[in-house]
Amino acid sequence: METKHKIAVLIDYDNFNNEEYLKLLFDELNDYGDVIIKEAYFSDIYTTIPPEQKTHSKFIEKMQSLGISPKLQMPYTKKKNATDIRIAIEAMDLLNKDYITCFCLASCDSDLTPLAIRLKKEDKFVIGAGVETTPQPFKIECNFFINIDTRIKDNKAQKQDEAQKKQDAKAEKYPNRRIKELVELVNNLIEENKDEKGFAQFSQVIEILKKRQTDFSPKNYGFANKNTLPFFKSVLKEYYTIETKGNTAFICIKK
Repeated sequence: METKHKIAVLIDYDNFNNEEYLKLLFDELNDYGDVIIKEAYFSDIYTTIPPEQKTHSKFIEKMQSLGISPKLQMPYTKKKNATDIRIAIEAMDLLNKDYITCFCLASCDSDLTPLAIRLKKEDKFVIGAGVETTPQPFKIECNFFINIDTRIKDNKAQKQDEAQKKQDAKAEKYPNRRIKELVELVNNLIEENKDEKGFAQFSQVIEILKKRQTDFSPKNYGFANKNTLPFFKSVLKEYYTIETKGNTAFICIKK
């Protein structure tokens, strides 16, 4: 049976403050156990929020919505990272809490690497969170590391794939007769404009198609938008081969 941890999340908010990153991080941590402490440490509120949101109310709203306790650490010396030192001190204090079995250190740099090493020596499970470019020493010293930006890219790609499948399924519900009529018309246009290899310029075929069938739109066949190239590549992929040279697409009838 997998261990369900009691997790303390300590965030270097000076460099890990993207709201999308934070939301995904907390979702990921649910797989490891219960997050019982969420603390974000920062040295200057105005360096951690976008220009259009530089108000205390926006910052407070963000902290409340994510359930984070903000911790301001004033820097006493320029160019010294007081935030990292404060995080280390707080982590040492939390070591006395036996019910905390896991620490999540969220940072995009490697300054918390010594802290990760120390926490592991105290038999704590350490989860690191950052971005793909976070230095390797920090990643290696964590028991597990979450590349947040990579996760977001993968999630977006998965959603796009699911949306495309829904578009294809919706298009398949439309009568085959309408698709066949369209294919017959497009085939004739390709035959009229093809080169010696059987390919015709895609944009030229579509331009003529729209002149001969003025109401033509991929939306008429269940596609989500009016973009013709994605429509041909997905809904009509069994009928046509499409190749791209530079910025120009060419279409050929599949034999």
